[in-house]
Amino acid sequence: MPAWFDLDLSWASWAAFRFVFFTLHAIDAVLQIAHAPRYGAGGFNVQQLPGHLLPDPTRAGMTVVYGVLAIAFALIAQGVAVRVLLPIAATLYGYAYFASQLDSYQHHYLMWLVLVLLCFVPTAPTTVGGDGRRWLRSWALRLVLIQLAILYLWAAIAKIDPPWLDGTLLSLQIGKATRMRAVVSALGFGLVAKAVLATELSLAATVWNRRLWWVALPLGLGLHLGIEFIDLDIGLFSYFMMACYLLVVPTGVIALAARGLTRATAPLASIPTAAIAAAAGLGLVASLAYLVRHPLPLVGVVVLGLGFVGGAVAVASGDGARTMARRALAGAIAFALTGAVLATTSVAQDHFRTWGGAARRLGLADERTAYRGLLAVDPSSEYAHYYLGLLDQKAGQYDAAIAHFARAQRREPRRERSYLAEAAAQAAAGRTELAIAALERGLAAIPGQPELARRLAALRGDGGH
Repeated sequence: MPAWFDLDLSWASWAAFRFVFFTLHAIDAVLQIAHAPRYGAGGFNVQQLPGHLLPDPTRAGMTVVYGVLAIAFALIAQGVAVRVLLPIAATLYGYAYFASQLDSYQHHYLMWLVLVLLCFVPTAPTTVGGDGRRWLRSWALRLVLIQLAILYLWAAIAKIDPPWLDGTLLSLQIGKATRMRAVVSALGFGLVAKAVLATELSLAATVWNRRLWWVALPLGLGLHLGIEFIDLDIGLFSYFMMACYLLVVPTGVIALAARGLTRATAPLASIPTAAIAAAAGLGLVASLAYLVRHPLPLVGVVVLGLGFVGGAVAVASGDGARTMARRALAGAIAFALTGAVLATTSVAQDHFRTWGGAARRLGLADERTAYRGLLAVDPSSEYAHYYLGLLDQKAGQYDAAIAHFARAQRREPRRERSYLAEAAAQAAAGRTELAIAALERGLAAIPGQPELARRLAALRGDGGH
């Protein structure tokens, strides 16, 4: 690449982008574990690439892929083993996208291209200024911004169509329950739709040129904040795009923030190496204990993640004990981040619900296993108890089924299906009076529910009441 094509960036700007961008990717990778059961169910799969070049994904395999990506991305965010881990992460991310069309969107393709380009960014400053400030020169970062410009240009071209220009499509995209809908409606859907198109054209012309940051930065952040507020189901894509604007923010702003952060964290430099190592050890033990005991199949994630951390620590052995301790602590943070996302979101519950739903629709033998997994993370789950009850009822185990339906009723007393199911099980067992009692309890909880009332009337007629 010619020198004029390179993007000159302060090292602080690159470090800020790397930390935010890859931390978001680490979080997103954990969230994607919820979708892993979509893969391999029924043995049918359509790949993104022709010729069936890649191994077909499976539920367990994709769980490991996303878990390992989470650990790798978290380490990269902290600047650990970037030269080795980033190509591995880009390869795994590409596999997750290209191996199947079940759960992939165009923004996954964009992010894969960005990850591939970032593999070519130098892992150390390329120059040091007279003031001691470190600088990075990279053609790959310029191409990242050009890739964003191409994205905006194509998005604008795709919107040159009457249903977009008159606001019809925008109206359909904005969630009816969002505050943004009222704001856009007041301004006019057609006017806002045209403004979005003009914004994308402006970004296509400016985002790749850091001299025009004063145009690209407010327009880009405003556009993606707006997209996030209209409640589109696109995961963390808006946040990925906003993170990319750290490559556009003026160097002086980043330098000011870096100086403030340096002053704030100065006391950390005096922490003894032994204390850092102890914190790393305790963090690793606690995080690994949680992940290994988790109902999700995360043992493979732990083993491969420990390989990454151990390799990074071993390579750092020539740099001294303190560097080794810091890398071990980075590993503890990576595992802790994964565990924290699992503990504070519904990822595990959604994983087992998706697995159970797919097994039920396809008539697979592991349906019961999925519901038991859901109970392991949510012991009172109405979903798991209801469907386990149906399986027991089908097998003629009426008392076991009724026990599950009772637990489902306690979890969601205003949902009629568990009362109806219990009544059916009691009736099948020849206990008409108890079936009637179940329906009466349902109507007491959900007065006037038509299906409960209909079934109750039918049973009372059959039972002589």
